[in-house]
Amino acid sequence: MYKLPLIALALCALVSCKSKSTATATPKAPEAPVVAEAPEKPEAPAVQQPQMLTGKTERQELQTGTFGEWFNPFYASYRVDEDLVKELKPLLKDVDITLFMGTWCGDSKRETPRIYKIFDAVDKSDEIKLITVDRSKSTPQGLEEGKDIKRVPTLIFSKDGKELGRIVEYPIDSLEADMLKILKGEPYQHAYAD
Repeated sequence: MYKLPLIALALCALVSCKSKSTATATPKAPEAPVVAEAPEKPEAPAVQQPQMLTGKTERQELQTGTFGEWFNPFYASYRVDEDLVKELKPLLKDVDITLFMGTWCGDSKRETPRIYKIFDAVDKSDEIKLITVDRSKSTPQGLEEGKDIKRVPTLIFSKDGKELGRIVEYPIDSLEADMLKILKGEPYQHAYAD
């Protein structure tokens, strides 16, 4: 059942690889059954990795080029909860905001523009310390050291050098509601808390 297709495949391979000489050779019958190998798959073209930012980063870098292709639409489509933002604004006084994110990470691409939109609404976006990490959650400068960054995005709120809380990868209720709990000192556990 398989011999005929295999022989036909072998003959096609011989004909297609034949040299251009005009001499003809007498075909010989194969001594053993010919087992055709699966045709080689053409090599897939190299997949270009999107540019990856690492280290201290400015927001403007996320709003342009290939990064702007995801940052700007997520930013534009997010609707800030105005009522919660009014409560957030006074609680952010003297609070340090650090955002670890990966330009390669789907969760970071979704949440980072939303985070910036919320902080724009409270006039604090210029105060965000933005740190982009590679896939191992590290930076060439070691900016992640001592911060226990296991998933991104990780949004950390600190005051007087002490961490108040963090949102990891995605919010539990909403970004605004989770921020409010953290800043009010209410019980809050991020998605990956032990």
